[in-house]
Amino acid sequence: MRTVFLADYFINPAFRRELREILPYVIALKSRGPLVALATIATVIASQSIISGAFSMTRQAAQLGFLPRMTAIHTAGHEIGQIYVPIVNWALAIGTLIAVIGSGSSAALAGAFGIAVSLLMAITTLMATFVALQWKVNPALVIAVNGSLLALDLLFVTATSTKLVDGGWFPLLISFIIAFLMLTWRRGQEIMDRVRLEVRENATEFIARIKADPPFRIAGTAVVMGRMTQGVPLPLTLNLKLNHVLHERMLLVAVQITETPRVADEERAVVTPITDHVTRVELRFGFMEKVDVPQGLACALERGQIPPCELHQVTYYTGHETVIPLGLRHDMARWRESVFALMHRNAQRPGAYFQIPTAQLMEIGVEFEI
Repeated sequence: MRTVFLADYFINPAFRRELREILPYVIALKSRGPLVALATIATVIASQSIISGAFSMTRQAAQLGFLPRMTAIHTAGHEIGQIYVPIVNWALAIGTLIAVIGSGSSAALAGAFGIAVSLLMAITTLMATFVALQWKVNPALVIAVNGSLLALDLLFVTATSTKLVDGGWFPLLISFIIAFLMLTWRRGQEIMDRVRLEVRENATEFIARIKADPPFRIAGTAVVMGRMTQGVPLPLTLNLKLNHVLHERMLLVAVQITETPRVADEERAVVTPITDHVTRVELRFGFMEKVDVPQGLACALERGQIPPCELHQVTYYTGHETVIPLGLRHDMARWRESVFALMHRNAQRPGAYFQIPTAQLMEIGVEFEI
């Protein structure tokens, strides 16, 4: 029987053609279990890389000011980069279910995957080009290498663009939504910074006012959090207006996220004395670091940059900001201001984001009309 089969294979071209057509199905039928197991393992590995990358990129985008503050849970004490962002995890789960159920077929998913991967390759090549030029690499070499890679990537983009209506629109829609939210948040924060600067009291005027009309002083140190290194933070002026008291020593603290992954301890704090009792402190953190204000102040205290104090006994003041979109500013449409206000309302509280102990925290409500 085997001899006849082999003879027919080598002699009859039609038989060879039919065998080549049905052979993959026979192999798949015989090895269905191992193939399913292999596909499952590959899916788990790929999904884990996507999930971990989404967590890290979301956290870094929030650090750089392109997304609102989000709760990030550190899952390993020995590695700072191992984090879990609950809202991103649920968004990925819901998006995956929508993609699988809404596509209706594996062919539509393949089209979406093809466009996403080919565009990712092209965008990565463009970003690598900008980075290489920023690093002062020979421009001719950059253009030669990255230009050839980009030409190849664009061929893939062109080839997959035929699947745009067959599911390829889905990853484009997601990317446009995410980009819109990031740009809206960034623009809204720029508007808020201008509004804060308009209503903030000048440091010189504040010092002159408390010298002319000295308020009651209470023992201890107050750490007043502010977004900018200009003027007096609103929580401090509101606290003085409402309670008519000030601490003996005050640290006006602003946090800056650098474009470097990490910041050395000797560069962590930039201290500017205003008076004998008021000091401005700028704490710098890399975009891959956890923003820990008490730890940053402890670093400055150890280096003798700030006046001696018991950090476990200081009082932290932060503002609980409420954004009211009224269309008073012409920088954004009112409906877009409403989107920003919604994102701002659901952002992580400053105290939790800055790792401030709850027992030492006092929040003061502030309303901004934009």
